[in-house]
Amino acid sequence: MVGPACRIVRFSYAIEVKSWFIGNPGISLVIADKLNEFSTVTMVRSNPAYGLTPILVTCLSKETQIPKTTIMDGVTDMLVINEDNYAIQSKLSYYLKLTNRMQAYGVADYIYTVNQFKLPWWKRAIDIAASLLILTILSPILLLVAILIKLDSRGPVFYKSKRAGANYYVFNMYKFRTMGVAADQLINNMASHNIYATESASTPIYQTTEFLCSACRAKGVGCQSLLFDKDQPICEKQYLQDNEKSAKFMKFRNDPRITRFGTFLRNSSIDELPQLFNILLGHMSLVGNRPLPLYEAEKLTSDEFARRFAGPAGLTGLWQIKKRAKGQPAMSDRERTFLDIEYANSFSFKTDLYIMWRTIFSLWQKENV
Repeated sequence: MVGPACRIVRFSYAIEVKSWFIGNPGISLVIADKLNEFSTVTMVRSNPAYGLTPILVTCLSKETQIPKTTIMDGVTDMLVINEDNYAIQSKLSYYLKLTNRMQAYGVADYIYTVNQFKLPWWKRAIDIAASLLILTILSPILLLVAILIKLDSRGPVFYKSKRAGANYYVFNMYKFRTMGVAADQLINNMASHNIYATESASTPIYQTTEFLCSACRAKGVGCQSLLFDKDQPICEKQYLQDNEKSAKFMKFRNDPRITRFGTFLRNSSIDELPQLFNILLGHMSLVGNRPLPLYEAEKLTSDEFARRFAGPAGLTGLWQIKKRAKGQPAMSDRERTFLDIEYANSFSFKTDLYIMWRTIFSLWQKENV
């Protein structure tokens, strides 16, 4: 099916796999039935020799989304068994070639362990004490702000959005609402207001009639790596090129979605105060890298940029006290990301105290962003 050099061994029950693995090292690919997924995957991953061996779990075309629990268990991908033979063969060939390349470069001899960031005890102690103290002192102000928000515009007092923090942990981050209702639905029309957008960035390919990359057009055939982005067809190669050019962060100057009172809340940074509850719950720290909306976090998964998530998510950080402070020119998204990486690699008690002190002088923003 996938080449004459392949040897395929099939088992009816997961318990048969354990004894066979002991006498047959060097397995290139494991395919598990969904009914026996948990026992098979656990058995394979418990053996250090198979830490990097791809594991595919069979499913039907309507079940292709990999559940979060399945990923945590160690499954690599899903194998859709009711697809055409070419699609199945392509996926199997891909993972077999991947295993061979890892073995050729010696990668399979090493088991990579994911060292997840863990908040130091001293930092967590400061977070709990400080957030409780500030919430107690400012509770009358928080109540007054909530009343004024209700009087200013219709909608809830608090705004919550899914954010990715340390280790890409996703949580609901709270803020005072500063925009009108359904403001998130207008974000796709706000690209021209983004302070991180570059002039060289091209129009997204799905907004044009040319959805094929130059290589596909030269061949004069249909795209061999077709994706759908925002329900529009796009060549995978072209999509990756456009994504590389696009801004990684979104922050808008003179955002028309902001309410009258919302402008004051943003400029004074009062809208951020409800995040003290996130700090108290352990989602964030007082000082760290800003937790990102998911549409921003998904653009920062390369080895170079993902390091920003190897540090604490925070209410304030290096970005807030440097070029973002009033009177400073806007920084690029790359500069901002490297500031985040710098903090993740070198934060300390002394650094946090310095950032908290400097934050006091950076609270009021000069621009409406």
